[in-house]
Amino acid sequence: MADAEQLLLQQLEDSIGAKSPHARQMILKAMAEAPDSIAYYECYVRMGKMYCLSATPDSMAPYLKATIDFAKRQPSSSRCNALLAYAYNCQAVNLHNFHKNPDEVIRLYHRADSLLGESNLQSQRPLVCANLADAYLFKNRRVEAAAWYRRALFLVDSLELPKQDNVTLYMGLATIYQQLNDWKTSLRYYQQTEACMKSMSVGMQAYFLNNYGNYYYYAKDYEASLRKFVALKSLLEKHHMQDNFDMFICKVNLADVYLNLNRLDSTAHYLDEVEPFASRTNDALITYYCNTIRIGLAVKRGDMAEVKSVLDTEKGIDTANIAFTMRQVRNNYLRRYYESTGNYRMAYDNLREDMRKNDSLEHNRINMRASKIMERFTQDTLKLHHSLELERKNADIQQAHATTFAVVSAALVLALIFALWILRTRKRDLQTKMNIMKLRLGSARNRISPHFVFNVLNNKIVHSEQQEAHELQELTRLIRANLDISCQLAVTLGDELDFVNQYVKVEQQLLSDDFDFHIHIAPDVYINKVKIPSMFVQILVENAFVHGLRGWEGHKQLDISVERRQKMIRIAVCDNGPGFDIRSVGRSKRTGLSIITQTVAIVNERNRSKMSFAMTNRKDEAGNACGCEAVIMVPDDFRLDF
Repeated sequence: MADAEQLLLQQLEDSIGAKSPHARQMILKAMAEAPDSIAYYECYVRMGKMYCLSATPDSMAPYLKATIDFAKRQPSSSRCNALLAYAYNCQAVNLHNFHKNPDEVIRLYHRADSLLGESNLQSQRPLVCANLADAYLFKNRRVEAAAWYRRALFLVDSLELPKQDNVTLYMGLATIYQQLNDWKTSLRYYQQTEACMKSMSVGMQAYFLNNYGNYYYYAKDYEASLRKFVALKSLLEKHHMQDNFDMFICKVNLADVYLNLNRLDSTAHYLDEVEPFASRTNDALITYYCNTIRIGLAVKRGDMAEVKSVLDTEKGIDTANIAFTMRQVRNNYLRRYYESTGNYRMAYDNLREDMRKNDSLEHNRINMRASKIMERFTQDTLKLHHSLELERKNADIQQAHATTFAVVSAALVLALIFALWILRTRKRDLQTKMNIMKLRLGSARNRISPHFVFNVLNNKIVHSEQQEAHELQELTRLIRANLDISCQLAVTLGDELDFVNQYVKVEQQLLSDDFDFHIHIAPDVYINKVKIPSMFVQILVENAFVHGLRGWEGHKQLDISVERRQKMIRIAVCDNGPGFDIRSVGRSKRTGLSIITQTVAIVNERNRSKMSFAMTNRKDEAGNACGCEAVIMVPDDFRLDF
């Protein structure tokens, strides 16, 4: 059943329970808008319930019969089962209200409960169980009544229904304990019910106040009983239910309470209002109760002939289905009658009958306690199984929570590591840029203003001899080339070697004629495609002149070789000088080598394949230094794009 349809039916139920004057129109409108035949009869049967709670309850019969006939013709389904159960429940309620055919009432309630167990309205089962308990209570079968009330309580818990659904069930248990004269337990259940009275429907409030008034009546607290019945009468009048069945029950109870308070005129007044209703509806129980009050009223007025007249009207009437509590009220008034007429034998027999019934009540109390113990044992066993199942589910949930926590924690740790890695990478990049900036600034600080240098050299060239002018021109070209190449962080190996060649021409003028310089390039090396940091080879060549060849006696040799070694380019600068001793070189003269080592460290941070730089002294056969070799290894996939 769709949520919208369920909501509509609940609205109809609420309007019927509240005795709304618009209930009939709401039902007719819902029937007209029903989307299918089952939905139509779900509304149609509630028209019957509306009449069940009205002053003309017999009008409900055709609605219930038509609904039952329709449901039986349909294929079995959970929805049809719910519809049929609803109709059976209404039939049973109507018979029970008018105290007719109690065995049929019990049969109908059992059938309704069975159908609801296979329907889409499991939530209605506690209500039917409570009605069945009331039916058993009417038959004086208190053990079965208590068992069905407790079953209703169990269903409310197991179906996880609202706790207020327990309220009416507590009221049923209160009635049972009241009939067993267990006043303390009965009062406790009534008080629990009274605390939630505002949440009950009008009809259930009326039922509660009637039973609560009966409790105080049987406890012989007639003033408290009167207050409850007066409150019930006010409730019914407030909701315009003066002609309702509940109002006549209220009035007959008021008549009996006023009798015990010796307000005989009020007793007679309410009897005169109720007796025509009992005669019209042919309700045997209300008729029996009215006659009981007539007997009590006649005894208090001393009209013994009236008592005999009332008893004569009941000759031949079967009173087997009259509740024992009602017969106890009759017997109480009859004993006064027998005592007043001197018929002590009848008074004694009457008293003995009550005592026998009281003994039976004690037996019932013992059975009730045994039944209660066994039922609680069964419920405790079910609770134990439920607790074990809940523990298992809680363990699964805790394990899932632990797994989720571990996964989330791992994800957070990984995210933190990743964030730290990004921060470290950014910091390293910034440090690299700072180092490059420092190298640039250092290079800029070491430069001489080009315009000043060129002006001086040009002036010198004009006033010099031809040879000297040629040398100065070579120097000027070298300085221009130096300015061009030093402005770049990376250059091709071809450009670097051209600059080195220009530099050697200038340096060669400072050496003797026995100086040889050669550049050897392997045929598989394309120097214009190989990039290296600018000035690297020039610094090594300059180092060879300054620390090796300059001032060296004899033949001087300087060679540059470029060759491929697997996936790397090997650039070697060799001289035949005295070798290189880093310890003998001052800090100020180690600037070039420091630039190379720092630059190699910086650019290697950005590359997986690493550039390397090494310097070694060459040895002769005797193990003496016979020159120096500086080697730079550049990988093929090396990147210098800053």
